[in-house]
Amino acid sequence: MEHAFKAGDDSQGLRLDKFLALKLTSLSRSKLHELIAKGQVFVNSKPQKPSLKLKGNEDIRVVEDEPSVGILPFDFDVKIIYEDNSVIVIDKPYGLTVHPANKNMHDTLVNALIGKNKILSQVDPNRPGVVHRLDKETSGLMVLACTNEAHYHLVNQFRERKINKIYQAIVWGVLPQDAMCVDMPLGRDSANRTQMKVGFIGSKEARTDVKVLKRFKDSTYVELKIHTGRMHQIRVHMKFLGYPVVGDLKYGPRKSEYKEMLLHAVKLGFLHPETGKYCEFSSPLPPRFSDFIHARG
Repeated sequence: MEHAFKAGDDSQGLRLDKFLALKLTSLSRSKLHELIAKGQVFVNSKPQKPSLKLKGNEDIRVVEDEPSVGILPFDFDVKIIYEDNSVIVIDKPYGLTVHPANKNMHDTLVNALIGKNKILSQVDPNRPGVVHRLDKETSGLMVLACTNEAHYHLVNQFRERKINKIYQAIVWGVLPQDAMCVDMPLGRDSANRTQMKVGFIGSKEARTDVKVLKRFKDSTYVELKIHTGRMHQIRVHMKFLGYPVVGDLKYGPRKSEYKEMLLHAVKLGFLHPETGKYCEFSSPLPPRFSDFIHARG
């Protein structure tokens, strides 16, 4: 797939990556940077860096990879909370990946929806319907788009931070404050590119509100509201504070009797792409939470 643009006079001084983010709203910033790094973005027929400052009147061409992942059906009983012609709201279980990461991966949420003959948006054929994600180890509420129009509408709501996202978690350690705001930027960990870390170079704004719901002898039950949607945001922010999420084997203690992460998306609210009305959904905590809580009295 190929996209072509003409930079106008109003683009003078604008970075190439920011220009593309305005033009290609269906692609994430990380995806755009990946295309630029792979030499698939051309300015006046030459590959360029994301930091290139435009002068105006440039011819810009973006070559997207052809879809390489076949979305095969997966026989899995997905819990659908709500659906209509525009959106599907899912209560994702722990351990289920959202979409295929390679051509041999078929046991994902998207594959399960295809198996149920659900119609999903095709803005990105490798990730049909997906406008946001939950980690494999995180359970709870997700919304997927059924049409391309709904897809763009929801993506813009996430970008403009109009989506209400509330999580609950149990973390190791006893938080002394009843409430706090973690406003620390996040970026890739240069030592391990599969992880994120708090940092100020090459990082993006990230804000998480934390409220204590109950304290135990060695842990704390908390509610978290995220104002940004960075990768592993809650997990990294809680690790930074010194209170990693129970069962988080990536950012918390690896030698633990709890192997399932206690992080759940309990509430999700958004403006309906077709009606414009505010919709809000909730999900009860799964048994792994009550098992942990009961074990602590």
